[in-house]
Amino acid sequence: MPSVNQKKENEMGMSIHHSDQAVGTIGGTLIAFIGIVDCSDIIKTGILACVGAIVSFGVSKGLHWLWPQSKKSGRMPDE
Repeated sequence: MPSVNQKKENEMGMSIHHSDQAVGTIGGTLIAFIGIVDCSDIIKTGILACVGAIVSFGVSKGLHWLWPQSKKSGRMPDE
C-alpha cells in the first residue's frame, strides 16, 4: 500500500527516484567509456595536463615577477 507521500508525488506528476536506474545508467556509461578510450589516450591526456600545469605555473610566476604585489595591503604598488 503506497504511503501518503507517494500518493502526493503521484498526484503531482512527480516520479519516484529509483537508485537501480541511476546505477545502471552509470554502469552502462562506464562500460561504453572503457570501449572508446585506450591507453594511448590516457597517456596523452596525462602529458598534456602536466604541460598545462607547468605553463600555468610559469605564467603565474612571470606575472608576479613583472608586477610584484605589496605585502602589506595585498594591492598593486601603484594603487
